[in-house]
This record gives sequence, C-alpha cells and structure tokens, in this order.
Amino acid sequence: MERIDVYNKEGQPTGKVQDRSAPLTQDEYRMAVGMWVVGPDGRIFLTRRSLEKKYAPGKWENPAGHVQAGETPIHAVIRELLEETGLQVAEEQITLLGTSCAWPYLGRDYGVYMDVDLSRVRLQEGETCDAKLVSFEEFVDMAKTGEFPPSLTSHMAEYRQAFLQFTGHPDSPALDFLT
Repeated sequence: MERIDVYNKEGQPTGKVQDRSAPLTQDEYRMAVGMWVVGPDGRIFLTRRSLEKKYAPGKWENPAGHVQAGETPIHAVIRELLEETGLQVAEEQITLLGTSCAWPYLGRDYGVYMDVDLSRVRLQEGETCDAKLVSFEEFVDMAKTGEFPPSLTSHMAEYRQAFLQFTGHPDSPALDFLT
C-alpha cells in the first residue's frame, strides 16, 4: 500500500494522508513528478512502461511517479529516477521545468543534463521494460504518432516552452500541437 499526501489545487499539502488508490474529492489532488534527462548530444532519455501496467502499457515516457507521504516533489523525482533506471542525480543538478494541473493530478516536471550509458541502466521490473535515447525530431514524431501516454502530452502542454528551452529548441513550433 502506497501512502500519499493529499494536496489542494495550489499544490499545498492539506495534512491528509491516504492510500494512493483511495478516491479524492474535487478539491483534492495527488502529486506526480517526472524527470526529463537530456544528454550532452541533445538526445532525450525515455523509458518504456511495463506491459504489466494498467495505464498505458508499453508506451514511452520520461521516468516518473508519485510523491509519497512525507516526501517533497524533488526528492520523489530523484527516488523515481533511481528506482526505475538506476540513474543517480543530486538535487542541485535538477531544474524545475514546470507544473501542471489536471484533476486529480498535480504535476511537477524536472530536467537534468547527464550522459546516459544505456548499458548501465537498470530497469525496474513491473515499471519499466526498455530504455532508449532519441533525438528531438524523433521525440516529436513519437508524440505525433501517439507513442506517449496521453497524460504525458497533456501535462507537457503546460510547460512546453520550458521543455523546448531545456532541450535546446527554444523557438521550435514542433510541439505546438500539444496546446
């Protein structure tokens, strides 16, 4: 049983802690986090969701997960990256790219620049089943052809400009369709 803090729409903890699968009222939210890893060559690191997952099995995404009870979003994203891939980062390496809100989720998406050796990635059984590095153009094609979970592309619409800046494509209209 995974316990989570319940948040209000502004992203403040309400003081309520409950099981992640328990229902929320319209004024309550759970916090999800994601990490965009970009290599020195500009390629974007993606993981493939396990085929055992209930939501979006087999889809490609950034390492992501839920904030557990008593945890900060930044510590949650560091933990999720380590659990799902074996990749370690420090808090000072991470940049907040943006936030999103689509009931019942609040999102916090971060970025980190690091060189990823795919042969050293450790996939978490039941969570991830593959990993790859893609160019920005390949990433855009994957988004257009529906290779990402709908939640990824809908949340990215809220921090698209920061993502483009972070990946070195600040003036690109390539992701304008995410609006």
